Amino acid sequence: MDFAKLMSAQINKGKNTTTATDSSKKYLKRSEIEAQRQAAYQAEQEAAETARREKSDRKRKAEEDEAEREEERREKRRRLAEESRRMREEEEDAEERKRRKRLGLPDLPPKKKDGEGDATPIPEEEDIPEPELTTKLRALDEPICLFGETHKQRLKRYKKRVGADSLAAIMTDGPIPTTLQLVPEKDMKIDPKVPKDKEGREFLFRQLASYFTMVLKEWDLTLARRDQDVKESYQGKQAYAAMVQARENMRPLFKKLEKLDLPDSILEPVVKIVLAAQERRYVDANDGYLRLSIGNAAWPIGVTMESYFTYPPEPESPVDHDILFRPGIAPDGSETFTPRALIYDLKGAFGSMRRINALYEAEDDRSILDQKGVWSSKPIVQRAPPIPQSTYQEHLDAGLDPPSLSTSTVRYWSDYSRVFYHPKSIVQLSEFDVNDKLMPFEKWEVGMELFEKLEREVDLVDRDLRPFIEECDGIQGLQIFTGVDDAWGGWASSWLERLRDEYGKLSIWTWGLGDHGANTLVTREKRMQQIVNSARSLQTLGEQSSVYIPMSNTPAKSPSYLSIDPTSPWHIGALQAIGVESMTISSRLRSSVGGRGTLQDLEDTINSTGRRRVAKLQMSIADPEVLSEEASKEFAHAEKESLMTSRHTSEADEQLNSFDIDVFTRDYRVASKSGKKEHVFGRAEASRGNWNASEESGGRDPHDRFDQGPALQRYTAPILFPLLDSYPASIFDVGSGQATKLAVHTGLTTSTAVADQIRALEQIVKRLVGIEEREALCNGLQVLAEEYDEGWDSGSDSDNDE
Repeated sequence: MDFAKLMSAQINKGKNTTTATDSSKKYLKRSEIEAQRQAAYQAEQEAAETARREKSDRKRKAEEDEAEREEERREKRRRLAEESRRMREEEEDAEERKRRKRLGLPDLPPKKKDGEGDATPIPEEEDIPEPELTTKLRALDEPICLFGETHKQRLKRYKKRVGADSLAAIMTDGPIPTTLQLVPEKDMKIDPKVPKDKEGREFLFRQLASYFTMVLKEWDLTLARRDQDVKESYQGKQAYAAMVQARENMRPLFKKLEKLDLPDSILEPVVKIVLAAQERRYVDANDGYLRLSIGNAAWPIGVTMESYFTYPPEPESPVDHDILFRPGIAPDGSETFTPRALIYDLKGAFGSMRRINALYEAEDDRSILDQKGVWSSKPIVQRAPPIPQSTYQEHLDAGLDPPSLSTSTVRYWSDYSRVFYHPKSIVQLSEFDVNDKLMPFEKWEVGMELFEKLEREVDLVDRDLRPFIEECDGIQGLQIFTGVDDAWGGWASSWLERLRDEYGKLSIWTWGLGDHGANTLVTREKRMQQIVNSARSLQTLGEQSSVYIPMSNTPAKSPSYLSIDPTSPWHIGALQAIGVESMTISSRLRSSVGGRGTLQDLEDTINSTGRRRVAKLQMSIADPEVLSEEASKEFAHAEKESLMTSRHTSEADEQLNSFDIDVFTRDYRVASKSGKKEHVFGRAEASRGNWNASEESGGRDPHDRFDQGPALQRYTAPILFPLLDSYPASIFDVGSGQATKLAVHTGLTTSTAVADQIRALEQIVKRLVGIEEREALCNGLQVLAEEYDEGWDSGSDSDNDE
């Protein structure tokens, strides 16, 4: 094929297209050619624009047709829904008329016909002229016309507003507005038997609301009739404030009456109180109110601290409650008193305890399904099945005497908790479930990684802890209670390192709890993992804490009067609680009471060098009557025989008191030289009861650096340890067994026994960990143990020279 011919053909073809419009001219100007090109381009664009408009018109027409069809479908669905609602209302009205006729109540008032009154919904088919519709909208304080709104849409808006007003609940204008239909005074007399059927309970709730409304009205009118000088007096203002406070406190009760969900545990006492008041048995009504309010008071009736609370005319308690409890204000304006505590736990570990408890429930506690959101449809909420309350908690909420607890009825620590916590005190770690087999919370590094992950998302100190610290005046320190033989050890270690960066000089006491590998009911692999976790926790917590006290779930030394179930966390926690609470009782005493010692005072006694931070806790328990020689001679003799124990110490330590229970970490039973003596460096003792511990016997003044012997400081508290109904008193077989309080003698000691245990743990753990972390971990433990050798050398500190 000839390339020149092809090119010539293409050139000729181009010339033909440009000269076709004017064949009379042999030559064309360049401007004419450009004009022809512009004309062709314009024609092409106009054709394309015409095609676009036609396509857009077809699409718009299709959308309008679809919108009309959709509007017809919605209208049809709305008419069907309206018809269903009307039929349902007719059925409900029929049932209500039958119920009223059966109960002897007046019949329902006849409903107005369609179109009667402005508050009656208007039929959807009826149209309203424009001037009349404008007047009606103005009367309802509604906009006359919205932007782009047609007459049909404006009419629909008006009908919707009128229908909502007609269906709105009617609120009474009493002291506490309520949607309950109040009954006349002649129908307020209630039946002492609480009905079980729905209709009877609904009428009972209306009776209660009517009676309380009448009492509040009469109370208000009585106060209003007083003279002006009486109103302005101090007593007059106090009386009015009491009325206002009583009215505000009854609002939650009215809310529950409106929802018809008042439990029988509260309804039955309320019925008894109202019935006694109606029969003018005011003493019985007051007694019933006191019994009910004790279990539902607006202050915590909590744990051991409950028995320390005193109220006039009782004498002031020697314990300063403001140290461990904080005042606050609930959403309803009432005062609260909650623990200064921050509790972390896994998902499901809180049991039936709610983060938002009865003290801090919001005034408007509507369900999320009833609240308006962005979407027109209601959200689908999936809830995990709630954990039912224990019988003990149900009785506390009802103000009744709680039943006795047992190891079979206690599932979670919240089952026997008697304290209301602030919502910010409860923090759930939703990343892990309690007792999860697929993702167990057991390895030390898991807890550390969880803390680092959450710390990257939010500053945990600023969010969780700082609000509590900043409201304290003259803070003594922090106490941390944590498991150390599982992932909680890594979590607490990371937390403590973060705290040291933020509060470098603050006194921080850490109580390390766990089995430490002593639980033979678990597998050997898990016990080895627990020992490694305990060693890692000991290295970090022992270095970062001001005082670190390891506590084993199985006591290393146990007397015959101690009967504890090692499988029950309730029993284990009770033993640990009596030791911790008694050892630190001196830090919570009022300054006006003798025997007060802060956490720093205790720390200075046992850690004179500033480097012996690991201590062990010991205790003895007795019946206070036996110690005071008030019990029978046979009980006294048996008790004193059990208290006469011996301890192998050095000659300089022979005057120190011995203890019956040693909750220090488990005895790892490593080989040691026989006859090795324990040397005590320092001890702080706290006694509750007449233990006859002389200040001059044994030890030296911890402030005297030139004296010989162990540093010793004794503190005496003027109150005994109370046994609440939530405490397993059966674990202590002391005295006659009928004691309601116990005498406790505790001691916190730093001695060479601590170093021996640390070295024993180091010898075991160096065979269990990998070589990459063995050196750092073992060296850290050795450094902790060597602090107990400086300044004293028995000649038998270590049994091998490795």
